[in-house]
Amino acid sequence: MVLAVIPARFGSTRLPGKALADLGGAPMVVRVWERVRRSEGIDRVLVATDDVRIADAVRAHGGEAVMTGVCVSGTDRVAECARNRGARVVVNVQGDEPFVDPTDITRVAAAVSDGAPIATAAAPLTDGVEDPARVKVVCDAAGRALYFSRAAIPHGGPWRLHVGLYAFTGSALEAVAALPPSPLERAERLEQLRWLEAGYRIRVVSVPEGPLSVDTPDDLARARARLARTSRGI
Repeated sequence: MVLAVIPARFGSTRLPGKALADLGGAPMVVRVWERVRRSEGIDRVLVATDDVRIADAVRAHGGEAVMTGVCVSGTDRVAECARNRGARVVVNVQGDEPFVDPTDITRVAAAVSDGAPIATAAAPLTDGVEDPARVKVVCDAAGRALYFSRAAIPHGGPWRLHVGLYAFTGSALEAVAALPPSPLERAERLEQLRWLEAGYRIRVVSVPEGPLSVDTPDDLARARARLARTSRGI
């Protein structure tokens, strides 16, 4: 079974309650769930949360929600949700990306089905290279991640934007969720560096562009405007 899990929490420093923010008459987490359901090769989609308000909203729109404990990271929440469900591949789809491309989800999951223990995605980056919120990734010739950074690497480009979409084998997910924080992770505040430091290989799938993530009120306004344009066929 290929299982997709959308971790969602109510608390957010810059945009509290964003999982339930209205986007065209449905909560944002439901918009994400709708996109994930369109991905080929995904057998089941679950929203994992520790907030009953989010669980109730998902169920009210026909989705499946699983209550978890309080988790340190989205990966921990996904691992708790996926445990003992018999999934050979688990996909972690961020709950704040209402326009995530279903094809990208399919391709990242397929990379794990083809033998990678962990896979993620990256898109070309031409602007905002110095923005530390835009995480960059550098890969080897085989498409495996060498390093992730908030800095503009490699010096001089070309740059690739890391897209926060992950797939794991069931065993790799359990293993990385049990790892303690690492020095590079602390320095960059990037959890995937913990996995690299532990020796895990991460396959990076190339995608055309990164999705719009909703982290701030301005992001939410842009998401609402984009959804309105899409509904009008623009």
